[in-house]
Amino acid sequence: MISCTENPFGGEKKIADRTISGHVKLDKVDFYPKGYHSGVLVWSEDLGLRATTDIDGSFELTLPASSESSSGAIIDGDYTIQFFLGNYKVSSVTVTFAAGQVVNDEKVINLEGELRRDVSLTRLAGVHTDVYPPVISSGFDSDIITKVQVTPDKTDIYFHLRKVVTRTSSIYTGLLIREVDSKKLAYTVDIDSATIMKEYMDRPSKTLEFIFNYTDVNLPEGIYEVIPYLVLDREDVPQTILNILSSGYDSFSQSYFEYPFYRTGGKLVVE
Repeated sequence: MISCTENPFGGEKKIADRTISGHVKLDKVDFYPKGYHSGVLVWSEDLGLRATTDIDGSFELTLPASSESSSGAIIDGDYTIQFFLGNYKVSSVTVTFAAGQVVNDEKVINLEGELRRDVSLTRLAGVHTDVYPPVISSGFDSDIITKVQVTPDKTDIYFHLRKVVTRTSSIYTGLLIREVDSKKLAYTVDIDSATIMKEYMDRPSKTLEFIFNYTDVNLPEGIYEVIPYLVLDREDVPQTILNILSSGYDSFSQSYFEYPFYRTGGKLVVE
């Protein structure tokens, strides 16, 4: 949807807001519509603008109007736009402004503010969740087994996760069950004695198994997503990006939903 400002020359015509727009392509994800490229944080500290990619990977940053000198018409110079997901490498592009306008660059951007190439994000680790059984019928009173397959794309991948370590075994826990339509937390699967630990992820993949009894949960009818609490251990994310994430994004709570992260699977249907 394009919003408009009044035409300074009078008449009925409107002037469309100026934007920077483009598409993000995630590594190891099929092109839309087979694959989804939503949820990528798009952020420019210098411009003070942020957006999130849509399902097809598209995004749009609305620039301040040229006349808005008080609210910061854009000063001449180079501006960096960063692209972030919790389990992908940070990517960035640099655009140049002169006289408040985008400067055409044959490799980067055109005069309309459209990036000439897709922004590619390289995956660091894939996360896929399977829930057994995937459909819960009335009267079900057994265990639900959730298997999370982590596929590292490099050798030194560690995740922070919740677990209980005893003398003889390790028990994984820390699942957030989210109602799909409302995107709200419906239930938390956890063990009181669990703590957050850092764990190495073996290549080619490592499977984490979570078991909980459904009678403790007893969800209303609906469609849910079972989300494992996983935070990639990394030092390469600029502090400016971490600063704009919601407070508590890396905590085991509903705030974790604000952590941009690409995962697949996890569907649970309650009939």
